[in-house]
Amino acid sequence: MALRYATELGAFDRIKNDLAFEVRRRIFSRFMQECAPGPEARVADFGVSGHRDHPVHYFFESLYPYRGQLTAIGRAAEEAGWFADAFPGIRFLEADLRAIPLPDGYFDYGICNAVVEHAGPRDQQMALVSEVCRVCRCVIFTTPNKSFPVELHTWLPLLHWLPDATYRAALRLFGLRYFAEVENLNLLDAPTFLSLFPVSRENRLLRSGLPLLRSNLVCLSRGLDV
Repeated sequence: MALRYATELGAFDRIKNDLAFEVRRRIFSRFMQECAPGPEARVADFGVSGHRDHPVHYFFESLYPYRGQLTAIGRAAEEAGWFADAFPGIRFLEADLRAIPLPDGYFDYGICNAVVEHAGPRDQQMALVSEVCRVCRCVIFTTPNKSFPVELHTWLPLLHWLPDATYRAALRLFGLRYFAEVENLNLLDAPTFLSLFPVSRENRLLRSGLPLLRSNLVCLSRGLDV
């Protein structure tokens, strides 16, 4: 069964997912604008989810026009092998994003959407970012913005601005023990997000929404030889 990434909201789940899809559709448009991949470019979706209940979970595969050169990469726990059947032409690769069995610079372009916050402590987040950058010459990463007043996995306001230990204790008090574990959710603000990237690359935050209301952080990381 695919891993959990958000609190279930019952009847409001459809509305939440519809809104999230619109956000991700804009992220996809930014990817196409910044990277401009052609039909022969090798492209990867790093960290796919196995969920099938809403297009928000496979937005990139449903929108990307050149599926013959697209690889979806996900962990075994996601049970996302169905991607290859649902999207003819796509290759599915089962792998941990901290150890991708491919050579340096294998992909021309890639996207790693809303994955890094689930990678665990900072050193593991950095390991994931470094490995994705190793195999991809130009890649866009996104993560929910810790500075946004509503935490987008639990939908609780302001609580995530408390000191980390207090925040996690409060999540347990509210019965959200899964998200209280750093291995399952470790939020990032803009400076911390940028600090994860290899200094040997060009890394820049892209504009996303209003300056004070950016629900997501978006970073483009490009090898200096690109």
